[in-house]
Amino acid sequence: MVQLEPNFTLVLKHLASSGAVIPAEQQAALDHSIPIKRIESGLKSLVLWGRITALNGKDYLVAEGFNTATSKDGVVTYETKYFYSQDGARWSDLQPVDAETATRCTRIKGQLSGDAAKNYELEEKDPNAPVPAEGEEEPKPLVFQIPELSVLRYRVDSITAATSVIPTDSAIVNAASQVVPNRLFAGCAYPEKLEAYQHRTASPGSGATLAQDLRGTWCVHYDAFKGVAQVRSLLWPGYFFYYAANELTWGALYVGDGNRNNDLIFML
Repeated sequence: MVQLEPNFTLVLKHLASSGAVIPAEQQAALDHSIPIKRIESGLKSLVLWGRITALNGKDYLVAEGFNTATSKDGVVTYETKYFYSQDGARWSDLQPVDAETATRCTRIKGQLSGDAAKNYELEEKDPNAPVPAEGEEEPKPLVFQIPELSVLRYRVDSITAATSVIPTDSAIVNAASQVVPNRLFAGCAYPEKLEAYQHRTASPGSGATLAQDLRGTWCVHYDAFKGVAQVRSLLWPGYFFYYAANELTWGALYVGDGNRNNDLIFML
């Protein structure tokens, strides 16, 4: 029987060796809080997306939920909602950011502080300011306050857009153009190859796999004895995906600071 959504316990079990771990006390809280939040939010699916580390130790746990996914013109779109928690028990909405804010978030580097109320101050030249005459002072720059939670959401969106792995052929498109689990999925023929996996945003049956991504951005390790494959992103260190052939289960987890490895191109 094909799984309908990742099992939290199995995800932690199969990815623990990669360093994708959640503190034990938070695991206990998540077992109860996520199902409750899913019901409160009216979502069909709500799973732990990952943990983004913070300087003060109050890491951000992020949960991802959605009701439907639709396929149109070869692209799958999810109506996704995100929530964050710093204790695993209480969840708050993680609001989406607009295009202008997202652009400014790219300028904020390094690890997040862990203070959800923190604002980052960014300065930009005023495009409408008059050109100063010789000897005059430069016009004062515009100052923007960027909430840390906006940076958090931007990083989650960036990682999700570049990763979000599922086994190839594990989903199909129904008559209503909705993407649903393929109940006839029999497993990956070659789980040790990148061709066995795809981004969930790629339309089922399109033939698009991770093998078509930039060479060197993905790494696969397959344990033939256990029948478990681990796929990790080298572009977004901290993203891990597993596929268990014997159990016919899979799942992913991100544990990191949310920053992209911009040095990867020099390492290839």
